[in-house]
Amino acid sequence: MATNDFIQDLVEKISEDNIEYMLVTVQKGKKDSKSNAYFNITTVEGADLILTTVDEVFKSVEEDTHSSSDIEDIEDIDDDDLLNC
Repeated sequence: MATNDFIQDLVEKISEDNIEYMLVTVQKGKKDSKSNAYFNITTVEGADLILTTVDEVFKSVEEDTHSSSDIEDIEDIDDDDLLNC
């Protein structure tokens, strides 16, 4: 699996800028897969906005997967679909 150096650098920079965030990464391997969550949520408003965004992402994924019974279709979602939530 790839190293998380870039992700760690990104998290460090976002934290230095006092931005509230939640970043989830998924690394798929041939034998094992893993995910990590990085977050800095310091206000109720930040938590609400992140929760609303995550809810919209999963609604979008759910709508897209209802067109097929095969869950693998999630991999076909364009990054733009997720960024426009």
